[in-house]
Amino acid sequence: MKPSKRMAALVALICELGALPAFAATPDEAAKLKTTLTPLGAERAGNADGSIPAWTGDAPKRPAGLKAGSVTAAPFPDEKPLYQISAANMDKYAGKLSDATKYLMKTYPAYRLDVYPSHRTATAPQSVYDDTFKNATNAKLIKGGMSLEGAYGGLPFPIPKSGIEAIWNLYLNWKGVTVNTVYNMWLVTADGKQSLASTIDIIEQYPYYNPKSDAAKFNGVYWQHKALTTAPSRSAGEALMGVWYTDFKDKDPGAWQYLPGQRRVRKIPNVSYDTPNFYMSGVTQFDEAYGFFGKPDQMEFTLVGKREMYVPYNNNKFNATPPEQAFGPNFPKPESVRWELHRVWEVDVKLKPGMRNVVPKRKLYFDEDTWSVLLADEWDAQGKLYRGLVSYPFVSYDLPGVISLPFVTFDFQARAYSVAGFVQEYKPVPYKAESVFNPDSMVQDALR
Repeated sequence: MKPSKRMAALVALICELGALPAFAATPDEAAKLKTTLTPLGAERAGNADGSIPAWTGDAPKRPAGLKAGSVTAAPFPDEKPLYQISAANMDKYAGKLSDATKYLMKTYPAYRLDVYPSHRTATAPQSVYDDTFKNATNAKLIKGGMSLEGAYGGLPFPIPKSGIEAIWNLYLNWKGVTVNTVYNMWLVTADGKQSLASTIDIIEQYPYYNPKSDAAKFNGVYWQHKALTTAPSRSAGEALMGVWYTDFKDKDPGAWQYLPGQRRVRKIPNVSYDTPNFYMSGVTQFDEAYGFFGKPDQMEFTLVGKREMYVPYNNNKFNATPPEQAFGPNFPKPESVRWELHRVWEVDVKLKPGMRNVVPKRKLYFDEDTWSVLLADEWDAQGKLYRGLVSYPFVSYDLPGVISLPFVTFDFQARAYSVAGFVQEYKPVPYKAESVFNPDSMVQDALR
């Protein structure tokens, strides 16, 4: 290897580890966002055989009479599955299936994928595209990759060079500005019994995407979250508020909880890592939410590359299906789920030396068009496949955009699964004042 190449390789390695700031794209690379790449960095072209279409930028047309915020209308209601993939023919498609998908097929003969025509429905407002173009050459990671600078209003790294940049794309992908929705959280045990873990009325706000602000005024708060539990009755009235920053090094995410029985607000630590998720009755951990969630400092992330995979997509029908019809024993009923062939970015995740997590190794598969995690495989400390995560994205006609909810966690040891973020509405609402996300407001809301 020539010295110049050795030096380039060393610099790339140092940047991957986050010891140096790394600009994600050169001006020439960024120019591709207006030619061969989509405004968010995916390939505009389809694949060679046409089974993945070209991206056109056209959002699905809103169905007539659809209520504001509703996600229950399927964008392609008349389409039928092209074919099915099951244990009987999975070897033919093995290279395009996650390990968790293959495990489910091998373990449960009735599990199958109903594969539909692929549609690249992911879009965003023009302002998001414009700011993504700016971010492509301005965004950089500092503080060992734990802090972001030079980005606002769009995807920070549309042309990623490292795994940690992929994670920041996940944190900051387009999900709207201020949204009201109701998350239903379900648990399904090995015998098929369904139980409602939580119903949560949520306001989620992304100041990073506030169109009335700009990069110069941005204070580093990228996500604000306020949730009121309304069911089941034993948990009704509990509230949670969270504030997340684009600096995980020096500003821990703030989280506060209100418990009606105590009539007070308390700050709660570690809404990250493998802390049991109380919304899911502790059967999943916080860092499994949305594919990966919380502080990234425990893990090393390696960007493997891009591949074609079968993933759930355009699943408005799934969210519209009543739970008793959507959830079967061991897995959601195959007829309620739409699978498509899409390109994904693969990221390997492993625990850093000296750290502890019950899931020390993972693979994450990011949708190239949205940078949401669509699939994840997780292994335990003995190297055994432990859990599988699957997101079921729906089209939001109001944003517009594609939102990766719900996300399902399969526990292969307990032979059970959980469904988080099963929603029927995803409604944009007016921007909220900072005071709404003050811990004191949680008490005021409870007393009303």
